[in-house]
Amino acid sequence: MPSLRFRLLATSAALTAWALVAVGGVVRVTESGLGCPHWPLCTSRAVPLDQRASVIEYSHRAVVALVSVLAVAVAAWAWRSYRERKDILWPALLAVVLVPFQALLGAVVVWLELPGWVVAFHFVVGLLFLATIVLAAAAAWRRGERTATPGFARLAGASVLVGLALVSVGAAVVATEADDACGTQWPACNGGFAAGGGHAELQVVHRMLAYTVAGLALALLVLALRGRGPRLAGSLPLLAVLGQTGLGIALVLVGGSGRTHEILAGLHVGGAGAVWAALVALAALARPAAREAGSRALAVPTPAAGTQGTVIAR
Repeated sequence: MPSLRFRLLATSAALTAWALVAVGGVVRVTESGLGCPHWPLCTSRAVPLDQRASVIEYSHRAVVALVSVLAVAVAAWAWRSYRERKDILWPALLAVVLVPFQALLGAVVVWLELPGWVVAFHFVVGLLFLATIVLAAAAAWRRGERTATPGFARLAGASVLVGLALVSVGAAVVATEADDACGTQWPACNGGFAAGGGHAELQVVHRMLAYTVAGLALALLVLALRGRGPRLAGSLPLLAVLGQTGLGIALVLVGGSGRTHEILAGLHVGGAGAVWAALVALAALARPAAREAGSRALAVPTPAAGTQGTVIAR
């Protein structure tokens, strides 16, 4: 098992990556994306402190810098000391690859002045980056023995795919400004199931995916309590989903403007990152740890009278 210091470093990187998603949500809901109209500098000064939007956007860039350093540190340590643990090494290396790609997308968002679909793609890539860090961190904490049945592991993997669909459609809702397409009605939508046109239908698809993820999270919890998977990690997706569902309902009922709506919208983006991270972490923990080179040996009886034996290391 990796050292405690490495596990804490990887966990810190994962938490910072989640904070990046949350701060990105604050940037979006406060419309601060152009608070720093230049890239990589903010304005004529590197650290502007005279405008709210500039401070918020610069805070986002500061968290980007921090998480980039942590991601590189995790990858370098994994390459140096845990190269045989592919379940740690490959996600850590992929995170480093995504750092410049995500930075380029962020620059494009600024240069093109916040085109909706580029912002949405930037958000989804940010969640994929979060997933790579979470995978590496979860693998570092995972013990050698299997903690879940194969069926539980498959269900957890399927939940990750549905979760990815959920956050992707959520990004599309933001890109098309369909946040209030169903008015202030829940679970109805403009007096019907999906009345009101295309944007309302997109909002309803988002809701249906959220209900599906909630059902999967409940099933995972029940199986975990029955001993089919890790109990603590098995409870996290449902807790995150319940909190996120409450925020989503409150966001709809409050309506599409005002300070309360702004706060709820920011929390909702952070909640999306929490749900996604919980699903990814559970799927990672449900898998058996990769074998470390030289960590296991198959013993065959030692030579006795009239017999021969060997010890085969593998």
